[in-house]
Amino acid sequence: MTKCLICLATVVGFLVSGCAVKNSSNIEAVAPYDDVRIAKGNGSPQGEDAIYYILAAELAGQRGQYDAALDNYLKASALTGDVKILQRATQIALYLKKSDQALATSSAWLQRQPDSIDARRLTAFLLLKSGRIDEAADQFIVILGVPGVDIEPTMIDLVKLLSTEVSKEDGLKFMRRLGERFPNMAEIHLAFALLATDKGEYRSALDETEKALARRPNWSRAHLLQAQLMSRMGDSQKAKEVMRKAIQSEPGNTRLRLVYSQFLAKAGDIQGATKELEKVLAKEPSNEDAILGMAMSQMDLGQEAKARQLLERLVNSPSHSMQSYFYLGLIEAKKRNFQAAAQWFDKVNEGPLAFDAQVNALTALIFQGQTAEARQRLGEIRKKFPQQALRMYLLEAELLSKNKQFTEAFDLLSQALQEIPGQTELLYARALVAENLNRSEILEADLRAILAKQPDDANALNALGFALADQSERLEEAKRYIARSLQLKPNEPAFLDSYGWVSYRMGDKAMALEYLRRAYDLLKDPEIGTHLGEVLWESGKQNDAKAIWNELLRKYPDNDDIKKVMPRYPEAFK
Repeated sequence: MTKCLICLATVVGFLVSGCAVKNSSNIEAVAPYDDVRIAKGNGSPQGEDAIYYILAAELAGQRGQYDAALDNYLKASALTGDVKILQRATQIALYLKKSDQALATSSAWLQRQPDSIDARRLTAFLLLKSGRIDEAADQFIVILGVPGVDIEPTMIDLVKLLSTEVSKEDGLKFMRRLGERFPNMAEIHLAFALLATDKGEYRSALDETEKALARRPNWSRAHLLQAQLMSRMGDSQKAKEVMRKAIQSEPGNTRLRLVYSQFLAKAGDIQGATKELEKVLAKEPSNEDAILGMAMSQMDLGQEAKARQLLERLVNSPSHSMQSYFYLGLIEAKKRNFQAAAQWFDKVNEGPLAFDAQVNALTALIFQGQTAEARQRLGEIRKKFPQQALRMYLLEAELLSKNKQFTEAFDLLSQALQEIPGQTELLYARALVAENLNRSEILEADLRAILAKQPDDANALNALGFALADQSERLEEAKRYIARSLQLKPNEPAFLDSYGWVSYRMGDKAMALEYLRRAYDLLKDPEIGTHLGEVLWESGKQNDAKAIWNELLRKYPDNDDIKKVMPRYPEAFK
């Protein structure tokens, strides 16, 4: 009869010491509750009632009847004022998310144990949640004034709670109050900076890091945050200088060097990152973070053999094996060893790289021509990662379209639109497939559905305009759509091509040549080139048309656009 109820997860380990989570239904008790002598006195009715309520609460808790357990603990605490009962009642109230009752019991606990840091932290947190910012700050001011309190971890844990449980305004107000009360406490300024960073207030965060460093000039943690903020605010050079100074003040700090190496790699200074990693590995040859960082640097430098040797050192690492599998797969894929690449990617079965690994594995299958298996995997990935279903549908549709399986692609996209009605990317993809199936009514309907939601979707405007220009006589309408797309993106080659083509269809060859030449100068695309060649030919410039068409034929012998124009102008290809 000593089992305790669930503590609120955000409070365990920070606010209520001695209450460790075991599973989803129970935890270790704050203390074994075997002292049933509480308030018994000389057999007083009050004592007997307290014992009854405690036993009833314990039994209700074991049966999962938490509301009843709380009610009985509250009755027992009212009779006894016992700290253990108040702790237990507070835990149950937290689990049931009854903040007002939790605050009442934690406050009573604190009143009876004013020296209890746990009670004061918990009371402060509950005051914060209820929006009583000044009262919460008063409690934390007392905590920070207690001799022997480890301030830095206390403040870091506080920031975690403020980030997840309190509004941005209240959190910043709370930290500002602490900063005003303890202006010379560097840990408070850093905590304030961390919270402001999390809330996107980078300017305020940077100001607070400067205050922290004014009080602890060589504090590497503050230097790191300062550099990250400068980088986010676009001042990469100054951020680099801050990092360099931090390392100069702590040359033996390997963690600092690791972060600096990541910063340099992100900035494109791979050689600089490599030098920092070499220094870490010289001091700590088995540092797995440094080994992985060095492997990635070697990959960036094109030294795949060295990268492979480093990654193979991590394949049995509990913390880095998934990353090593993934990057070994990338190395094999780069060498076009797609079967080996897929085998490595398939080993990545957990962690943040799992999704990308599965996509890479099916891409390797596609390169091997194993389209059927790739499609099967795409379906499996959609089920395993439902949040990525849209991306997987589009990828599968593209795969089918490249294999000219337009009917299958159309059916797949129609299925996807039943699951995600009105999704614009799916509508656009189906419109393009419908064009290949000569289903102009679907093409037009899907594009108009997009424009009904997004009137300034330049791609949809252009696609609808080009379709109308190419497949119908509604040329004035087509021109309006294309002209609007060009207003939105004046130098887009595909839009210039469409405007040139509709101008040609309307009989204005001079205008058509102007736009088609501009488009082709920007992008030597087969479709644009075939359009330009046709207008040149019809304008009496057959030699120019021949030159363009034959150049395209050499570069793209299997292109459908070129194949379509050849029967119409056979003399150009003799």
